[in-house]
Amino acid sequence: MVVPVAFVVNNFDVGGLEKVVLSLIRTLDRAKFEPFAVCVDGRGKLFDDVPLPADHMLVLDKSRARKIGPFSFDPTVLTRMARFFFERDIRIVHAHNLAPLVFSGVAARLVLPRPKLVYSEHNQIYSASETHARRFGYYVKLADRVVAVSEDLQRTLSRRVGLTKNVSVIHNGIDGRRFTRDEGAIARIRAELGVGPDEHLVGTAVVLSKQKGIVHLLGAAERVLAKDPKVRFAIAGDGPLRAELEADLARRGLGDRVRFLGYRSDIPQFVSALDTYVLSSLWEGLPLALLEGLAIGVPLVATTVGGNPEVIVEGENGFLVPPQDDEALAEALLRVKAGGPELARAVRARGRARFDAKFSEQAMTRAHERLFMSLLA
Repeated sequence: MVVPVAFVVNNFDVGGLEKVVLSLIRTLDRAKFEPFAVCVDGRGKLFDDVPLPADHMLVLDKSRARKIGPFSFDPTVLTRMARFFFERDIRIVHAHNLAPLVFSGVAARLVLPRPKLVYSEHNQIYSASETHARRFGYYVKLADRVVAVSEDLQRTLSRRVGLTKNVSVIHNGIDGRRFTRDEGAIARIRAELGVGPDEHLVGTAVVLSKQKGIVHLLGAAERVLAKDPKVRFAIAGDGPLRAELEADLARRGLGDRVRFLGYRSDIPQFVSALDTYVLSSLWEGLPLALLEGLAIGVPLVATTVGGNPEVIVEGENGFLVPPQDDEALAEALLRVKAGGPELARAVRARGRARFDAKFSEQAMTRAHERLFMSLLA
């Protein structure tokens, strides 16, 4: 029997969660599972990348709203979702983040036989207020099984909402075949960014939101450049704080040594071109950005939040610093530069081996398949 599985997301906008769901849809064993997708709040920028036929997808708009409890939504969202589950005989519903959990959890209870509900928590609980955490603790009871994307996230769910049963840790994974060094791309991108042969390129590729702590990366960049002007910084990605961050950069007077590049479609090649990959986040679940750097073998510098310490082995493939500590971040970046080519070669070998062992797309998908089958047993 092939098991129909519906993945429920807010939408397929650009982000780590959405990329994880795309990976699962793409790599599920089609001899065992038939994937479907439901968006509760529009399509999103990556919608056209979803590898499913039109009749396997449902796009809803919860924003045409009236207030029901803590959510504002069109009540037909529930009936349309329930009809989609029923007509396609969905057996597993896999929701990602809180709003999809609530909508799909209620809709699944309007269907007989009721589909099993899996909920994946990516990082929302870290930034939740006490009120929202209590609310989350109530709604998560809709799920038959909860997936935490890092061990730290599992501990946080236990501490903040008392969730200790039916929680599985499944690390995020990416397709390592896409993240390998491309010498031609490295030369092209470094030339594009004006990086000289004796200069060190530090970069990141993230959504420009509060979570990613880019203001602290700018503070660290200012300190690094005061000590070593032969460093350049490149920040790929777009987001709600871009104008504010660009204004902050202008106030710091760092010239073209720090550049905001906007959205790029060549992230694997961009990461290949870096001498250091930096992640200055205030909170994380298990960021795909670090996995991309790990797969390529770029030295990593990241904050000690969420699952970051599960990716970085201190001194082996990178360095960890406290969040919101611009000085410590600057010192770690200078430490990587001081390590030179010898450090880079050692990181490249160790990083790829660690990636293959723990964070591949295949390992992530097979773990989800085992979880789905255990719920149906």
